[in-house]
Amino acid sequence: SGLPVTPAVGDASKTLTVDEFFLGIGLPAEEVKKLVEPGDPVTMARTTERVGNNVLSKTLDDRVGVFIMLEALRRVQELGEHECDIIAVATVQEEVGLRGAITAAYHLEPDVGIAIDITMAVDHPNSTPREYVSELGKGIGLKIKDGYSISSPPLLRHFREVAKAHDIPYQLEMLPFSGSDAAAFHLSRGGVHAITLTVPVRYVHTPNETAAWSDIEGSIELLAQYLMVAHTGDYAYK
Repeated sequence: SGLPVTPAVGDASKTLTVDEFFLGIGLPAEEVKKLVEPGDPVTMARTTERVGNNVLSKTLDDRVGVFIMLEALRRVQELGEHECDIIAVATVQEEVGLRGAITAAYHLEPDVGIAIDITMAVDHPNSTPREYVSELGKGIGLKIKDGYSISSPPLLRHFREVAKAHDIPYQLEMLPFSGSDAAAFHLSRGGVHAITLTVPVRYVHTPNETAAWSDIEGSIELLAQYLMVAHTGDYAYK
């Protein structure tokens, strides 16, 4: 979701630069240079855990999106025959310019593009409802807009209809910055109807990203049920 990093104290408008970070791995510099080279990926050693009604892990952004995609495909198989052609893509390098989504959208030429991503849930004691963006446990987010795309109104309307028909909780979500792979799809070639399904996540871009299991389950069901009736959508702008 490409969120900017800002310092916890001091000037909150100041974006940190690479030169202001360091990584301590507990070894003398000479040994570090033998083990690590510029460009080596580094990640936190972190398990995935259930905490109450939530799941807590690093990189839920966007492992949870891949999980939802795969589980929705399994659910579609359980539901029976469907008429639309479904192409599932796990894209790369979304955080650094939507690079995988740009090439996938251009190559596949889809009629509809559905991005599955996370959104910010700032519903903690230090925030006001105005700042929440989304809330854990209140349902999957149906994005209206973010900093890089505006969801297709008729496609958004169809998703809302499917959610209501199957009693699937959802939240209408707007993010004033950042974006998702939907931004690449809706500008591909002559334009594609696109939307983002967003999982509310607290503590975004930390080792303790947290999501409600009910929101994840709801997103799987909503995506699967939509795919069963996607061919019935009337996406003409009226």
